[in-house]
Amino acid sequence: MERRLSEQTDYESRFNVLLLEDSPEDVIMYKRHLDAMPGVFFNIQETGSVQQAKDILQGNDFDCYVIDYNLPDSNGLDFVRYLLNEKAEHGEKAAIIIVTGQGSEEIAAESFKLGADEYLTKRSISDGFFGRPVLNAIERSQLTAQIQHFQDRLAQSNKDLSDFTHTAAHDLKSPLRRISSYCEILAEDAADRLNDEDKTILDRMQVNAQRMQNLINSLLSYSMIEYDEEEKQQTDLKQIAEETINELKETIDETAARVDVGDLPVINAYPVRMKQVLTNLVYNALKYKSSEPPYIVIDCVENDDKKITLSVKDNGQGIPQDHQDMIFKDFKRLHSNEEVEGSGLGLSICRKIIERHGGKIWVESEPGKGSTFFFTLKTK
Repeated sequence: MERRLSEQTDYESRFNVLLLEDSPEDVIMYKRHLDAMPGVFFNIQETGSVQQAKDILQGNDFDCYVIDYNLPDSNGLDFVRYLLNEKAEHGEKAAIIIVTGQGSEEIAAESFKLGADEYLTKRSISDGFFGRPVLNAIERSQLTAQIQHFQDRLAQSNKDLSDFTHTAAHDLKSPLRRISSYCEILAEDAADRLNDEDKTILDRMQVNAQRMQNLINSLLSYSMIEYDEEEKQQTDLKQIAEETINELKETIDETAARVDVGDLPVINAYPVRMKQVLTNLVYNALKYKSSEPPYIVIDCVENDDKKITLSVKDNGQGIPQDHQDMIFKDFKRLHSNEEVEGSGLGLSICRKIIERHGGKIWVESEPGKGSTFFFTLKTK
């Protein structure tokens, strides 16, 4: 039967507890220990039947469930399974404590694997070890629920921001195309009426319109990484690398570059995104070349049961040590647009794609000695 609420108001905390225990003597023992907890009031309901416990759940919320493993009409873990199913539908989280008459490592392991917060023996409870574990389990459960709540809010906020970025970038493309078109029309149809200064201004408009177009394309790509609908599939990374080289052939020929591909494996990955990573890294190696023709090597430097490590090595300009972390952040660049064109999002996009694969990306480099970009990917 339900315990009557105290008239007192000097409790720091109040918690609702359901005791699922068929032994009246044990119920009395549990209550005695909970009543002895200072500054805490436990509003307790009790039952010895799984079916009655299911009935009590209808319309009632509890902060903690204390469940005996051996019950007359069922196994206590069966009720835990039912409870987790029932509460998951409503997004609720409560502490679950399994109690047994005889300690068993198998039961303890099964309880924790299923989702219990605590496992106690009746012998330890009779020795006074009950009130504090119950309170700790409730506090952990509430903290977990708060963390999950904030994680959900953060995920939704990130999605909203990504949706806004995608929409804004998409809406900017149309007027930007018109600006570019008007510039082309002026350059073609009014060239004889423009003086040198006018032509210089028109050229600058076209250059900046193209920069804006590149930035918008990068923003669109960046915003879609987390929420696109591409499915993972068996991906031949060597084939992806060869396709990347073929698409960059014009730039490779212009720079007299050489690109070698090592023995790359087939893994479960997002193929479109993997191609995006290799395209960014190879194109950067071509763009930031030294005075020598670029030499680029794409290879697999580590391959085991859990992850692989790929590398893209070049003989380019190199990157100072104090800038090697910064370049993976949004809109961070080592060079101005006047020196080298770019949006400042290429390596940031690579980082997000690799993180989506459960890996990480970094660079090892020295100025004047080239750079090697490494990234890991989970193989399963």
